[in-house]
Amino acid sequence: MKAGALQLAETDDLTAWDAWVEQSPQGTVFCKSTFLQSLNARFRLFAVMANTQVVALLPLLEDDAGQVVRYPFTPYQGILFLPKISTVQHRRVVDEFRITEFLVNELTARYQRIDLPLSWQFADLRPFLWHNHGVADAPHFVAQPRYTALLDLRSLDASSYPQAMRACRRQELRKAASLQVSEHADLDAFSVLYASTFSRQGIDVGTQRLQLVRSIATSAIRYGYGRLSACTTADGVGAMNLFVYDSKRAYYLFAANDPALRNTGASTRLMFDSILEAKRRGLDELDFVGVNSPARGDFKLSFNARLQLYFELGYAANGTRAS
Repeated sequence: MKAGALQLAETDDLTAWDAWVEQSPQGTVFCKSTFLQSLNARFRLFAVMANTQVVALLPLLEDDAGQVVRYPFTPYQGILFLPKISTVQHRRVVDEFRITEFLVNELTARYQRIDLPLSWQFADLRPFLWHNHGVADAPHFVAQPRYTALLDLRSLDASSYPQAMRACRRQELRKAASLQVSEHADLDAFSVLYASTFSRQGIDVGTQRLQLVRSIATSAIRYGYGRLSACTTADGVGAMNLFVYDSKRAYYLFAANDPALRNTGASTRLMFDSILEAKRRGLDELDFVGVNSPARGDFKLSFNARLQLYFELGYAANGTRAS
């Protein structure tokens, strides 16, 4: 990247935006315009310009007060760098630092509250952590560590892969060998099962959250970047899940299970099939999208996925974080 003044430009060219996201190592399906539109939320798309070239992107979601928020089911946004940045390691580090520092200053000048989920491929948090460094009683960014789990699909073989899974998963897979797995399009059935999954745990997901889940799933299926599938037992549907995809990887986004059928192995069988589907699509990697609660995290890691650290950033000029 040649030296020069950086500029921040807002864009509404969704076609160009999606093409830029595709180029970025940090770009995911969660930054694409169709996914953002499915949230039915206010979003803004910013491009960082250097010498008339786009060198970075920043998608932002705003609440009703116009502050930056982290939206449910929407990880890995934050800053996206484009390959126009130098490929030489030491130069790239300097360029990315300079861009991030520029955006930190822009963000804190524009917003009082900021909640930003970064990609796990975003490495250098220093410009955020050094903002107002050494200034007493000044607001600072707080980095919250989070974890996801990644599965390498490149060398995965369907016949030998079960041996890499935890023993209990292999046992459940054998038990569920006769169950039927199929792609599904019944969002009504999924919505009912999703709500009842949490209801049986004493959790009311609420109408607004359920509508958001349905909107995301509807968009993913309609525009071809998602797959809803189900595992059916003799007593009905035991498990359903929604995976979303981009050119880089598959993402495990939603799951719904019937607790009355939990001993059938349906959840494990469905996950195994979904992993193989990602492999069939020619993807290199599968992201389980978070292992930050004990039970669900343990289930995901039992498929021989590796832990991956990422961060969510929070900032409040008045000391009060966005909800």
